[in-house]
Amino acid sequence: MTEAPESPLQSPAAAVPHVAILTVTTNASAHLPAYLAAVAAITYPRRSLWVVDNASADGSAALVEQAEPSAKVLRNGTNLGFTGACNRALRLLLEESTADYILFLNDDTEVTPGFIEPLVARAGPHTLVAPKTYLSGQPGYLDDAVGTFDWMRGTWKHNTLGHRESEADRHPHAVEVANLSCLLVPIGAFRNAGLLDDAFFVYYDDTDFCRRARRYGYQIQFEPASIVYHRKGATLGGQLSPFGCYYLARNRPYLIRKHLGSGPRFWAFLGYFLGTRAARMALWAKAGRWDLVCATMRGLRDFALGRMGGQVR
Repeated sequence: MTEAPESPLQSPAAAVPHVAILTVTTNASAHLPAYLAAVAAITYPRRSLWVVDNASADGSAALVEQAEPSAKVLRNGTNLGFTGACNRALRLLLEESTADYILFLNDDTEVTPGFIEPLVARAGPHTLVAPKTYLSGQPGYLDDAVGTFDWMRGTWKHNTLGHRESEADRHPHAVEVANLSCLLVPIGAFRNAGLLDDAFFVYYDDTDFCRRARRYGYQIQFEPASIVYHRKGATLGGQLSPFGCYYLARNRPYLIRKHLGSGPRFWAFLGYFLGTRAARMALWAKAGRWDLVCATMRGLRDFALGRMGGQVR
């Protein structure tokens, strides 16, 4: 078992750290009530809620304001993506807030009342902490929320999505990457490693941020005493949608080139990646899913042309 890093909560004289919960909404009215009810039941005493709404047309922002009058709600005139929305709030938090930690939390998650306390207890000035995330409605079956990353293939080394938890998943340990469906981050990490990369818009921005944070000496811990449930794909429609296929096809080679450079390792990755995309598109075409084929081809084209940020509406 990994020793817990020194925590502000271990000293009785220390003030309880302020945790700013950061959530992005985009036409989320169908699942926002469940999310907001769970947030209202959180037992952690010193927290604030920051919600950035990406030009929702279904009253999502108003739902938040009615349910949580104390929440800071930022309304975007256009869809800035996950990265742009988060960065807008992060800039304000860095300038105006007394927050010690930023807690990224998807609006398609359902949290348990006491999930923040174990995260804060394991956190520290140079420690990010991720909870144990189950797939919603499937107790014991994990989301792909933490793990190690294969930089030669651009995938998780051991994909836990839909798998039953193992003995290792019952104990705290260090991880290489964690997704931003729920991740506690000391606010200093954004001053040192920078904000999210807006080139991604959505998908792989978390892998990029975790790698940059680790380069600056931050560690990422997994804390299984903190429990979260995730409705996979409720926000963006899932990875097997034209939206998901476009951004995954475009952003994955961008991520690898950004961190490995444009040398032989990148070209080895690209050969593997293009081969697997061709095979997958052939299967989609056989099944009549030409929408996924076309979206993937657009993503590959836009990566080649350097068209990053928000391209698909």
